[in-house]
Amino acid sequence: MATASPDRSANAVDIDAAMRRYAAASARIQQISADDAGLTLSTCEANFFNLLQLHGPLSPGLLGQLTDVTSSGTTTGVIDRLEKAGYVERTRSTEDRRKVIVSLNAEHVHPNDGARLERLAGVLGRFDDAQLSVIAEFLGDLADAESAAATPPDFLAAQSA
Repeated sequence: MATASPDRSANAVDIDAAMRRYAAASARIQQISADDAGLTLSTCEANFFNLLQLHGPLSPGLLGQLTDVTSSGTTTGVIDRLEKAGYVERTRSTEDRRKVIVSLNAEHVHPNDGARLERLAGVLGRFDDAQLSVIAEFLGDLADAESAAATPPDFLAAQSA
């Protein structure tokens, strides 16, 4: 582990501030997309959406666990609102017809991904391959650390099985 220096501490503060600015801007971009669908996107709805993008189709129970929503009624309400706006769809599990699977409706969800990818490409173009490797490693490690702190242990065990 590298030793702390005044420059290192200042860089850590700058990185933290930049990540917070990015999170706020990203949430605003998601809300602009939601406005187009007639949906007021709550934090919980945005979390469900992001988890489905990351993990693919999930059960309502698992979505509730991953977002720490303890009420099945709240989980159902969030899914209902996302489904009504066209963001998600429910289907029956092919393995157990009693189970419901929630998945993203790709036709309705991804129109703004192209613009986001263009903005990303514009920023990434300023860095060489070695720098991008360090950035990717940093962001991956940071996401892993934050996800581990926020993810229920039983979900982590299921993912590694």
